[in-house]
Amino acid sequence: MSHGTGFLLLSAAVGYWVLERASTHKGQLKHIGFFVGSFLIIVSVLGVLCYVWCASAGKLGYCPMGKGVKGAYSPYQRPVP
Repeated sequence: MSHGTGFLLLSAAVGYWVLERASTHKGQLKHIGFFVGSFLIIVSVLGVLCYVWCASAGKLGYCPMGKGVKGAYSPYQRPVP
């Protein structure tokens, strides 16, 4: 597992922790915590899925999110040795 994927999984756990903490609060803070925690989890899981997709395609320098966009950069690309 690469360092980037491990970081994404860790940030998903942090997102879950934020959701748990937000559930104990009231009002606006509860809604903001729900939004931030959900955002962290969704972005982290999408990042891991992108990495898995790229690895399963056998093209670790390829990311489907950058397809069709000239000069697109994906943070999940690995340098080619």
